[in-house]
Amino acid sequence: MCHGFGAPGTDLAGLFEDILHYLPADASKPAFLFPEAPIDLEDEGMFGARAWWRINMAKLMQMSATNSFEEVRNSVPDGIDEARQKLCDCIDACREQQKWDNLPIVLGGFSQGAMLTVDTALRGTVGPVVGMLIFSGALICESLWRKAALERQLNVPVVQSHGTVDQVLPIATGRWLHALLNEIGCVGELAEFHGPHTIPSDAVESAAKLLAKLS
Repeated sequence: MCHGFGAPGTDLAGLFEDILHYLPADASKPAFLFPEAPIDLEDEGMFGARAWWRINMAKLMQMSATNSFEEVRNSVPDGIDEARQKLCDCIDACREQQKWDNLPIVLGGFSQGAMLTVDTALRGTVGPVVGMLIFSGALICESLWRKAALERQLNVPVVQSHGTVDQVLPIATGRWLHALLNEIGCVGELAEFHGPHTIPSDAVESAAKLLAKLS
């Protein structure tokens, strides 16, 4: 589970108990990994904040003010390749240390972490990836992801949620991502909820149900 931009590495750790709460009693208990993003944002005045890659906040605010996020679809963030490799290395190291070599992987994340989730599932070196949890993510790297999908044939179940009044990443960006995932064979509904840039309890419950089915 990969946290979002500007959050500490522990930001999503609370999902561990929340997901376990919704798991059926007879379901196998998954192992969780909550990696910390590699970039420290203290130099930007954000103490304790981390990022998978840096974001031009002024440009993001301008796009938000004008509701012109179309250019985001095919943008390839500087640093996404390094972030993907660091995440893969982290997962590999953890699997080796914990002797999880044969366990399948469900990749998940929130916001920037959700985008890294999709990028890693399509272009990363870990596997087998058997599912994705995508909370408030957006479509980026569209051309690269389409090309990778032709080669990888991901075809995994997905839990995706997005708030209809999200002022950070508008609902349209999540809908674009959902359309692409459907086109490449991933199965799952986009759960739209009346709320901001967050993870609703219904999405956590859906994540638990997916993990139970895959156990």
